[in-house]
Amino acid sequence: MTTHPVTTAPIDTAFAEIRAHFGADAVTVTADGSGGFYVVIDDLPVGPAHTPARTWLGFQISAAYPDADIYPHYTGTLSRTDGQPHGQAIQHVTWQGRPNEPALQISRRSNHRDPTVDTPVNKAVRILAWLTAQ
Repeated sequence: MTTHPVTTAPIDTAFAEIRAHFGADAVTVTADGSGGFYVVIDDLPVGPAHTPARTWLGFQISAAYPDADIYPHYTGTLSRTDGQPHGQAIQHVTWQGRPNEPALQISRRSNHRDPTVDTPVNKAVRILAWLTAQ
């Protein structure tokens, strides 16, 4: 894990919760140069509706956290096993730190966001559940 030497207590708490939930070995954190961080969680299941059935999940925790939503999220390129296209909340992009690997951007904003509920780990879990249900 790579971290920037200056973090805030809320960001440190978010990192601890992410590592505790997903496993420290699966989590990579990289400073974004603006006081925030990029987080990548590797080898996550996305269910039998996608190929591959496991991928990474990435997102940015901005320096404004907890006053900013964790949005959008990114995964490796996934195909639906039913052959249908992804819905409008999913777009093909290239994402930070992975310029040679295509990615999917998942746009699932938290309307009426509550910073005590919409933590980075809870948001990641909800994104994965939503993606698995697609």
